[in-house]
Amino acid sequence: MLAKLFTTLCKISPYLKRLLWRQWYQFLAGYCQKKDWSFMNYGYAPLDHQAEKLNLEDADEPNRYCIQLYHHVASVVNLKDLNVLEVSSGRGGGSHYIKRYLEPKTIVGVDFSEKATAFCNKSYSVEELSFVTDDAEFLPFEDNSFDVLVNVESSHCYGSMDAFLKQVKRVLRQGGYFLYADFRGKYKIDTLHKQLRHSGMTLIKETNITPNVIEALNLDNEHKMVFIQKLIPRLLLKSFQQFAGVKSSKIYEGFRTGRVIYLSFVLQKCVC
Repeated sequence: MLAKLFTTLCKISPYLKRLLWRQWYQFLAGYCQKKDWSFMNYGYAPLDHQAEKLNLEDADEPNRYCIQLYHHVASVVNLKDLNVLEVSSGRGGGSHYIKRYLEPKTIVGVDFSEKATAFCNKSYSVEELSFVTDDAEFLPFEDNSFDVLVNVESSHCYGSMDAFLKQVKRVLRQGGYFLYADFRGKYKIDTLHKQLRHSGMTLIKETNITPNVIEALNLDNEHKMVFIQKLIPRLLLKSFQQFAGVKSSKIYEGFRTGRVIYLSFVLQKCVC
């Protein structure tokens, strides 16, 4: 019921949509300060079960599927010694993974929840990794500041995708890369393609990773259910299960039936 009401209210206006998502993430960041909850994405799993597994430290294993989504998105470009920005960094696990494993020179995570960025700055003590509070549609950085911008599973919350893409192009250096993944309802995919084409950046690669996301949701379902039941009060349990994409949730069924499509993209700001 709460999840349905939230979705309905988000459709009223872009401003209300942005406000509601901000309040939801503020609540989550303030409610739970557990350091072992560091990701909020649906995950990624290879469909070839014989494929070589991503090598992770033992401490990272519980977050394998969420990490594999970040790896799929961010490892397309060699990030070593580059300056990276993650927009909508959430609980910081993605930026933390990228800094430790992919070795950029610097990485800044920006998120519109000040409680989330406070949590991240307190939880992660890695050199040249930092988090700031601001809005994806009004990024607080100078033009041509970053070599790479990463954005994972968050643009569906924005009030204006066009405003966000304008900011992406502005803060990227010439030749810089936009590494991006998110989902849309099937009927909104054409709009997303149009927005990306009109962004002023060149689309280099597009991949439909919906089957990989479904596989991750299946493999991680039991672990996720146990975690949610320990973390979330009974009143919010069903709503949070919907948010987390557990089996039989609306978003899970959307992926499974093809009503919702999850895509990843590589775009580049042209060298002019």
